Amino acid sequence: RGDGVGKPSYFNTFQRGSQESVFGTVPQPSWDDFKFGGPNGYVDLFVKSPGGAARQWRYTDAPDADARAVEAVYWATVWAGADGQGDKVKGVAGKAAKLGDYLRYALFDKYFKSMGCKEPSCPGAHDYTSAHYLLS
Repeated sequence: RGDGVGKPSYFNTFQRGSQESVFGTVPQPSWDDFKFGGPNGYVDLFVKSPGGAARQWRYTDAPDADARAVEAVYWATVWAGADGQGDKVKGVAGKAAKLGDYLRYALFDKYFKSMGCKEPSCPGAHDYTSAHYLLS
């Protein structure tokens, strides 16, 4: 969690700079407690402004990769079942099912605002009014 010695942190390798190139990414921890990098943590690598960047906590995900992983496990389950080996993939299939549950969040607006909202002051959505049904 960014303490330099404790539990490992996931590394965000797709925070892109101004060039938006996956080949020019800057690896950084997904948890930033502002001990490393600049005064505002790793965000200082990307935001150069006279007043400095605001400290911010952020997490990223790759729902398209998650969806591919779920699909791969689905097919592994189908083929293992056809081979009479379904028990061998049962554990990973359970984990993929849980990942699929979380993957549903990618089908909604990032801030859970109703579709068409253009202002931060819009109220939060309810039910599926923030769903765009596309992997974001």
